[in-house]
Amino acid sequence: MNREVLVNEPVNALVRVMSNGDMRPTSFLWRDKTRYVSEIGRQWEERIAGKNVRCYLIRSVDENTFELHLDPATNGWTLHRAWLRDLIV
Repeated sequence: MNREVLVNEPVNALVRVMSNGDMRPTSFLWRDKTRYVSEIGRQWEERIAGKNVRCYLIRSVDENTFELHLDPATNGWTLHRAWLRDLIV
């Protein structure tokens, strides 16, 4: 059973830039562990604290689910929340 955890921590992400300019995360570093993306699910835009951010719902190769936010103004990534199989983070 996956447990939802509110994170809101900055992360370093590697992305693939598609031919149309879209960015897709391929991996990110969170708490000294690299999480590799196996699937990208929903993508949407939200306005948070006066900023437009691009949101990605992704699944990692270890079958955890994460919501990543990209601030296009700064190219900064934030791990907003996670649904973890193991609560050891």
